[in-house]
Amino acid sequence: MKKIYLILIISTLYSCAGAKYNYFFDTGKQLDFSNGKWILNRTQSNSKIFDTELYHHSLKDFKKILGDSLIEMNDLRSTKLVAPKIKFDLSDSDLKELKRDTGCDYIINIGGNVISDGAGSISFPNQIENSSNSASVSISIYDLNSQILISSSQVYGKTEHQDPIFPDDKNLPTINPSSHMIMLKGAEKLIQKYKKNQLK
Repeated sequence: MKKIYLILIISTLYSCAGAKYNYFFDTGKQLDFSNGKWILNRTQSNSKIFDTELYHHSLKDFKKILGDSLIEMNDLRSTKLVAPKIKFDLSDSDLKELKRDTGCDYIINIGGNVISDGAGSISFPNQIENSSNSASVSISIYDLNSQILISSSQVYGKTEHQDPIFPDDKNLPTINPSSHMIMLKGAEKLIQKYKKNQLK
């Protein structure tokens, strides 16, 4: 009961902001995930602290689409001679080498980018209006058999200040999602787009 009262007190002292997400598919919005072996490469971002978290979130969400067809790179390295580090942007020769070394059919690369932490976790009405927290996530999926990029997509998330519930709340500070949380949520939402649009 005390927790409920605490939440109510906090909500009366602060207003909340969310994040707005925009999605872009350069190619491969609809994919067939029903065949082949898929590799999830390690994630890359400019926020090394959250690389592991981004990886585990993405692994969990792609597992919902691919099930046992999704293979972790670390699992492959336990049985095959695979390079210790796989680049995000892969050339034809890189893809041929991966096919030879792994025997798999597709590789998924996920990159995160924290763009701005300008709004912080709490912002006040007298702060600059255009300050924001923002992040982006990119996904590239390659066909190892044909050495072709079959899907390239991005999501961009940015804090969006919402109108207060009550007029008197206009002067209250706002709680903002962090750029790191926007990045993790953006990855989840982008992977959900793949699940929603998959060919069956």
